[in-house]
Amino acid sequence: SQLGYMMLAMGCGAPVAGMFHLVTHAFFKAMLFLGSGSVIHAMEEVVGHEPVLAQDMRLMGGLRRWMPVTSTTFFIGCLAISGIPPLAGFWSKDEILGQAFGSFPLLWAAGFLTAGMTAFYMFRLYFLTFEGSFRGNDSALQAQLLTAAGKGGDEHGDGHGHSHAEHPHESGWQMAMPLAVLAVPSVLVGLLGVPWNSRFGQLLDPQEAAEVAEHFSWGEFLPLAGASVTISLVGITVAVLAYALHRLDLATAVAARFPAINRFLANKWYLDEINDKLFVQGSRKLARSVLEVDSKVVDGVVNLTGLVTLGSGEGLKYFETGRAQFYALIVFGGVIALVVLFGVLG
Repeated sequence: SQLGYMMLAMGCGAPVAGMFHLVTHAFFKAMLFLGSGSVIHAMEEVVGHEPVLAQDMRLMGGLRRWMPVTSTTFFIGCLAISGIPPLAGFWSKDEILGQAFGSFPLLWAAGFLTAGMTAFYMFRLYFLTFEGSFRGNDSALQAQLLTAAGKGGDEHGDGHGHSHAEHPHESGWQMAMPLAVLAVPSVLVGLLGVPWNSRFGQLLDPQEAAEVAEHFSWGEFLPLAGASVTISLVGITVAVLAYALHRLDLATAVAARFPAINRFLANKWYLDEINDKLFVQGSRKLARSVLEVDSKVVDGVVNLTGLVTLGSGEGLKYFETGRAQFYALIVFGGVIALVVLFGVLG
């Protein structure tokens, strides 16, 4: 979705806004990815090194009590990517939506709805991972996940057969410190691009930055910014009701009513299957065809050239007798052949 915002900015003729979102996004997205790695590292203490178990949110929950640094920085990243002011993601995303509203209102609507979806799924991620009760010791759920992944129920990855921790622990300072460092620009770097005085815009395009600052209007900024924040808060609220307070059962409200759509989304739009059929198996078929052409055509021509050279060499060696009379006879025969040839031709 964030790359989509950047492309939206390019399409609306606002490259500075797109670059600004790229910069702000770099900080909080890096922090979110590193935070995910910290969580996976901690989960491996409990479930082992099997990715199916260590990376599944259904086995997580309640990690905030044991991983305060990771959970706090991850929460900041979720707020930033959701576009909650004054964090970095708000300023860059709102600038893109403002440009889209003035250029292509339909594209603004798409970006507007995406903001709500982003806030929903990011806080779904946060609540399933860091809030509630810890589910990592549920052996029945572990077996279910392994079976669904096509692996034996007794496979627990590396470390199976050894004692596992009862609950995760915070990662060491080598992993926690980068999270804390990245949290600072995730909060503050957006202030470099406020529309009424964009230092980032002055760096890339001073003329455009001056024009934007000159024509800035709170009457235009506040309604658009308010709408963007509102849709993000709606997404966060739905996530809170469904995954923190458990007052909204989305499985019943959506999945049970629309099983085909739920199946389609649960299988990730069948992109893995499409990738396997189209690219993996397609590449193998293409490789086999190329190999056949190479072995039969290319190698055939090369081998034929070698055979012709070898055969001609074997034939010509009989003309290398070392006797002058034989060479003179060959020359004489050649001259006679040329005379006859020219005589026939004209």
